[in-house]
Amino acid sequence: MNLMRSRSPNGINVHRFLEGYGVRILPYAEKRDPRPANVLYGGRTVARLLRKDADRTGLTVRCIQSSDPSCFDSVYLIAVYRFLQVHFAQREAREAVSAFSLINLPLARQRAQRLCQGEGGSLAKMTAALALELAHEILTEDKAA
Repeated sequence: MNLMRSRSPNGINVHRFLEGYGVRILPYAEKRDPRPANVLYGGRTVARLLRKDADRTGLTVRCIQSSDPSCFDSVYLIAVYRFLQVHFAQREAREAVSAFSLINLPLARQRAQRLCQGEGGSLAKMTAALALELAHEILTEDKAA
């Protein structure tokens, strides 16, 4: 007897999932700087996060949109997803969205980038450093309130 949950053979359609939030997925070949608002290039990271937890992935998208809708890349997605997993697991979604609306994601990434500079800097360290910066900013705001 198969106890696994049945699902569609290809999983969740990432394009349709993100269209519900007003985010478009474009091919990497169309990437340009500065990144336009609510545009994601590729979509592989979102697909990976969707397989883990679709609700938290949707909350991640909403939190990024509330802070800066031009911050849809893999570093922001993974860092925000991990931060929400740890610090907002037992709280309501609107609390997380309102907390992210008060912070500046690009500024937090710049500070995290300075922490990761050097010969051994890598993407994994960048996402961890960004998650720590987000924790510092949001938890400091919570204590001030």
